[in-house]
Amino acid sequence: MISWHNAPEYSRKGYIYKPDIHEDEEGIRKASHRCVNRVDPNDEMVAPDSPYNWMTQERFNEFVDMMVRARS
Repeated sequence: MISWHNAPEYSRKGYIYKPDIHEDEEGIRKASHRCVNRVDPNDEMVAPDSPYNWMTQERFNEFVDMMVRARS
């Protein structure tokens, strides 16, 4: 089950994984997968991954790499 207590901590190329947890009307917790710039917290990317599971370290790395390339 998704919970703040078991959220993973990842970092890559100046971005950190900072998921938001939302609880729906049925009490099911879902995650929004935010990747936030360590220096500029207004620089945020949201990964379109499943809201029912945390991103893996590998998926986080792939997403950050892809987005950094797309922005350059």
